[in-house]
Amino acid sequence: MDALAQTILPYILLYKYSALFVITFLASLALPIPAGTLLVASAAFASQGYFNIVVLIGVVIVANIAGDNILFWLARLYGKKVLYRIGFMRKILTSKNFTLIEDSISDRPGFVIFISRFEVIATLTVNLICGLGKVSYRKFMIYETLGAFVDAFFYGMIGYLFGDSWQAVNNLIGNFSILFFLAIALAVAIFWKKIINNLNKKARHREI
Repeated sequence: MDALAQTILPYILLYKYSALFVITFLASLALPIPAGTLLVASAAFASQGYFNIVVLIGVVIVANIAGDNILFWLARLYGKKVLYRIGFMRKILTSKNFTLIEDSISDRPGFVIFISRFEVIATLTVNLICGLGKVSYRKFMIYETLGAFVDAFFYGMIGYLFGDSWQAVNNLIGNFSILFFLAIALAVAIFWKKIINNLNKKARHREI
């Protein structure tokens, strides 16, 4: 367990569900807090009777949904206004390429939103892209809620079932999370390249 998690965990043990809610909520708003590690640790204490595992997972789900939704709406309401003030970002956001990417994501956002819940950087990135783009709030809410539930249940059960061995299991999951994030980044790069190639083909057809 890293130093930050060791520093925060005593507050969770002292203030219990309220502290866990605040910490999880802040983590979903892009603060660098190891919420997943803290959830696994808290669930391990739940296996010893210190927490109610059902309430624990419920608090985390609500906190994640609240934070994700606020980040989505901040990006939706103010994201482009702020980014337009940055010269090169304005050119990107008004480009045909970005418009096509927005359309592609808004057509099939479900899988991307759901799978991103399992990696913190991917979660924050997708929340921002969905807020900046054309993804409907209804679709975002449905898949975000489903992903938040599965994510919290998965990490909560790991801590609860493995108890004293949770740190070793959590470290193993952390290594897989890095590989998972790299795989997502590669998939996005391939997806981006495919879109650019399609744009170039359309441009050549128009010229002919």
